[in-house]
This record gives sequence, C-alpha cells and structure tokens, in this order.
Amino acid sequence: MIGAISKYISTENKNFQPMNANFGILPPLEAKIKDKKLRYETLSNRSLKNFPIKNT
Repeated sequence: MIGAISKYISTENKNFQPMNANFGILPPLEAKIKDKKLRYETLSNRSLKNFPIKNT
C-alpha cells in the first residue's frame, strides 16, 4: 500500500485528489475476481509476498 500511495502522489496528474489508502490504487490482479473478500485477500497476499521483511 505504501508503494501504491507513493506512486500515486509522485505521478503527474491534472486532477490530483488527495486520498487515503485503498485497494483501488493497487495494481490490478492478473485475473478478475468477483468476490470482493477473496479479491482483497488475494491483493493483500500478493503485497505480503513482495514485502522485503520475512513473514512468519
């Protein structure tokens, strides 16, 4: 989420609007998932895999 917010605020945009962290600014998944709970869980797991600290 930190990376997505950093990208959002550092990308030039004529209609820039400050916003809180939300799943809408994350890069999309490869496959569409209709179930919102499963989609958010998949986004979270993808983020954790890319996080530099070892998860236990």
